[in-house]
Amino acid sequence: MEQGRYAEAAQLYQTVLTSKKRHAVLWNNLGYCLFKIGKNNEALSCYQRALKLAPRDVDILINAGLCYQSLRRWEASYRCFLRAHQLGVKEVGLLNNLGVCLAQLNRVDEAIKFYHQALEMAPNQGEIIANLAAALAQGRRWLEAIECMETALRLLPEDFSVLNNAAFFLENLGKHYLAASLYARALDIKPDDLQVRQNFASCLIKLRRFTEAQEVLEELLRHYPGHKEGWQLLGLLFEEKGDGEKAAACYNRAWGLISHQETEKKG
Repeated sequence: MEQGRYAEAAQLYQTVLTSKKRHAVLWNNLGYCLFKIGKNNEALSCYQRALKLAPRDVDILINAGLCYQSLRRWEASYRCFLRAHQLGVKEVGLLNNLGVCLAQLNRVDEAIKFYHQALEMAPNQGEIIANLAAALAQGRRWLEAIECMETALRLLPEDFSVLNNAAFFLENLGKHYLAASLYARALDIKPDDLQVRQNFASCLIKLRRFTEAQEVLEELLRHYPGHKEGWQLLGLLFEEKGDGEKAAACYNRAWGLISHQETEKKG
């Protein structure tokens, strides 16, 4: 596990656990290995078993919180992080993750408080400043949000998550041209990120830059033909261009009403 050979480590932990089923650390370590190789649901089952055996173990609570977070189960993630915090953990990363969960739960004022606590400990953490900016914008505190986002971009001009958050923030302000340039930069850094590709395409459609948006979406759908949101956006693009037949084919594809081959015929 320490060498990063997580799949091999997971097999060994599973073997040991056949005879030591009530060992919280082993369940936690197995969960960690499974999480690292992308088996998040299986990892979560391990963390849940570990927490039944050791409900006050902060390492397990934090790992479980991160796993819930990856599954976008924000309430459960928040409860794990909050419990670790109540048990005495004051780390910057934990405070930031508490803020992220609360922002996702639309508890914006509470999120802002945790971000400020994190920044008291690490005032130049660009990612946290960007998260604070997004929360401030969510709470419609625009002037503070703009100041924070400018600071985040100055500290981390090539950081993927900061660029993506800044772009999303600018979109909410109606500054789609600036947002598109930041999405493009983020996509250059991480071209396989589906959410950024989707956000970028949506932004380009709002700017009526249809040819570019179509290229971005077709690249997404070439690799992920079952991506529902991608087909919906492509349908919207054709609808905006006035091509109702192609739009309908894409919408039907998104809803699973026609096959990929039928979509290609209409395209």
